[in-house]
Amino acid sequence: MQDQNNSPFNGRFIIAMLVFALFYFGWNQYLQTKYPGYGKKPDATQAALPTTEATPTADKPAQSTTVEANAPSADVKSVAKQEEKVFTFDGQNVSFNVSSRGLGVKNVEIKNYKDKAGQTIKIGVSDSVGLFELRLADGSDVYFNVQEIEKGKYKGIYTDASVKIERDLEFVEKNNSFKSSTKLVSLNEKSAPSVKFYLPEKTMDNQSTSWLFPSYEHQDFYVAHENTHTTLNFSSAKNDTTGEAKGVNLLAIGSQYFAAAIVDQSDTIPEAKMASSFDKKTALAELVYKVNDGIKDVTLNQTYFAGPKSIDILSDVHPELAQVINFGWMTVIAKPLLFTMKWFFSQIPNWGIAIILLTLMVRLFVLPFNLMSYKSMKAMQKIQPLMTAVREKYKDDPVRMNQEVMTLMKENKANPFGGCLPMLLQIPIFFALYRVIGSSIELYGSPFMFWIQDLSAHDKFFVLPILMGITMFIQQKLTPTQMDPMQAKILMYMPLIFTVFMINLPSGLTLYMFVSALFGVIQQYAMIKKTKAA
Repeated sequence: MQDQNNSPFNGRFIIAMLVFALFYFGWNQYLQTKYPGYGKKPDATQAALPTTEATPTADKPAQSTTVEANAPSADVKSVAKQEEKVFTFDGQNVSFNVSSRGLGVKNVEIKNYKDKAGQTIKIGVSDSVGLFELRLADGSDVYFNVQEIEKGKYKGIYTDASVKIERDLEFVEKNNSFKSSTKLVSLNEKSAPSVKFYLPEKTMDNQSTSWLFPSYEHQDFYVAHENTHTTLNFSSAKNDTTGEAKGVNLLAIGSQYFAAAIVDQSDTIPEAKMASSFDKKTALAELVYKVNDGIKDVTLNQTYFAGPKSIDILSDVHPELAQVINFGWMTVIAKPLLFTMKWFFSQIPNWGIAIILLTLMVRLFVLPFNLMSYKSMKAMQKIQPLMTAVREKYKDDPVRMNQEVMTLMKENKANPFGGCLPMLLQIPIFFALYRVIGSSIELYGSPFMFWIQDLSAHDKFFVLPILMGITMFIQQKLTPTQMDPMQAKILMYMPLIFTVFMINLPSGLTLYMFVSALFGVIQQYAMIKKTKAA
């Protein structure tokens, strides 16, 4: 008899997850083979813009499918140093400075969120370039004559002998966004200048680099371009990373829970350049607008965002910004699960309870399929002696043997593949829930009860991982199996492995795993009791 339990922790499901993990590893190996530049450190002799911390290097292939042959030149115009003027904005939840240099935004603090050390969340951290700062395409600084029209609304004008640049920047405090309009005008026979805008960030230190104690936190570039998108992780890279993309409509840099982004709304289509420095622990994305020859007047319209990756806030700023919350190929399942979890929270304002209710809803959804599978497996168990006799009787006639076996299963309504459907249903749901719970800003700093005061942080006392491991062990004991002794012995270690694996992951994820395993124990016990009563 095969495993009769179809929880996420039975033998078949664990094996399926291992196969999936092997496939994922193989796919990454394929990417490394297809893109030889993957993970390689650029030569020290390659030039970089001296005014930035991390700049795409020349002749360096990127880690994505959108890499172009060359990155920006190292030539920089020599311009006189000008006085930088700074304007301060201090709102209820956000504070920042606006600089006259490129009308960039500096020292952005999201005051209603704290990091794990209790410090205010900072976005777009850089020692050399401002968030959303404008520069000429060759890297030259642009010092605006800035006027603060009203709180959060700024107008900058830059003029030299050949060009005039007017830029309007307005902060929308309700959703942490900026509206930007930039007008580029040529004052001579040449074309309007090409310009670029910046998204800088400091790279964080990984809490854990061990596969056995994984860290769920990450930082990456995200770019939507030419009807596709590319994510380039730089926080876990062991070397410098670079990438380029054309036809860009959205460029973002961010962490698991926070991001800075630019949405392009211009007629001039930009391209993106991304780079991180492993040694300097910096990352930089550039959105470059190249003005075609002969065009003397160009207006660039953009929407900026710097704040928490809440799907409600991002959608309110601009529909395309919601893409920054990237659930990968699980999006079609993950988003409904996220909205369902948010609905549960609206009814009972506790995110821990919302996770429990969501987990129970998913388990109830697959319960009918589990019951069908259980009945099918019991039928298979019942006819097992008859099948053995048929195989022995017709062992010299394989065709007749298969016909008799199929007839026997049909008469007893037994299906050897009856356990596959629940497993196939649960695999995508399992990974989608994993992504939703592990990436939801709503859980960031949110308490559950007692010692769990932050569902996005690991359980400091390891209570939930241990309870999960014990529950999985009980579940395995309740699940009959015909595995050979070696397979059974290996599976007995799985609860311990899962326990260790979950120690460093968000407690919200561990809560989901524990509740799911507990449901499986109750389900299996009820099935056994019903079978004995019959």
